[in-house]
Amino acid sequence: MPESNHERTLFKVIVFCSALALGGLGAIIGSMRDFFHGDAALQFSWRTLVGFIVGFAAGWLFWRVLRLKMNKTE
Repeated sequence: MPESNHERTLFKVIVFCSALALGGLGAIIGSMRDFFHGDAALQFSWRTLVGFIVGFAAGWLFWRVLRLKMNKTE
């Protein structure tokens, strides 16, 4: 059965929001300094940007792979 416009739009929102959340998590992880020494702080650096990009890409790719697998089974 073909998808409706609402289902396609909802899927796009889910993909973007989960990728954005994983990107934020990656940015936080990349910004952490001195976490294990008891003086944790967040510091913006190139690692923050790399963490965001990697996290966003991982979230986006996860849903794309899942969508491809779902389409193959139908």
